[in-house]
Amino acid sequence: MDDNAFFERAILAHAAGPEDEDAVRSLRELFTADEFAAWEAARRSAFPVVVSVEHDDENDRYVAEWGEFGIQGSSPSSYEAAVDDLVGHVRAWSDELRDAGPRLGTTPGLAGLVAELDGVSDDELRTYLLVRVSFDRGGLTFRLAEFVEEDGTTTQRAVPFADGRPPAEMDLPVPGGMKTYQSSTRSGRVAFSPVGAGPSIADTLRQEDPTGDRPSTR
Repeated sequence: MDDNAFFERAILAHAAGPEDEDAVRSLRELFTADEFAAWEAARRSAFPVVVSVEHDDENDRYVAEWGEFGIQGSSPSSYEAAVDDLVGHVRAWSDELRDAGPRLGTTPGLAGLVAELDGVSDDELRTYLLVRVSFDRGGLTFRLAEFVEEDGTTTQRAVPFADGRPPAEMDLPVPGGMKTYQSSTRSGRVAFSPVGAGPSIADTLRQEDPTGDRPSTR
């Protein structure tokens, strides 16, 4: 798949949970049956290790990293190929930990993770890693937000939050062009609506604090 499709799948899969019905419906369409089953298993797993991906601009390579263990895969061609390369490195790391455990000792968490990896084939391990991909980096995270159309229908999308704050506006492709949505926040929930069809963040803040005494967020 191309990078855009990979990105769309990954940010939605990382942001969504089993209770997010609309996002789950979208994932069923974007994932194969095996991938969706692996994503569900990942959400239930006692070992929520993620695969962080990024593009190394200096070396012009895609990089995929296994949790906080310093295990990396890379490729000059795509994010997906970097995950493919990561499979062998994770397998070798897991095998080494298992073999060294009786001699050097291990922790219950690592032992459980190794046992989970031992339970999947190499093909299944690739899927295991693909559904754990995350593009979160530093203060940039992707979270779910509802997009409410003029007719009241809603969809869930993963959107970028910078230091915990959603974008004020987003432009999304629609048939025939682009459409601008504005965000609003109430009681910690973020929603987007077409410009002119709903309250903006500024409107919401005025409703929640009509005195205007709310501290500046700038």
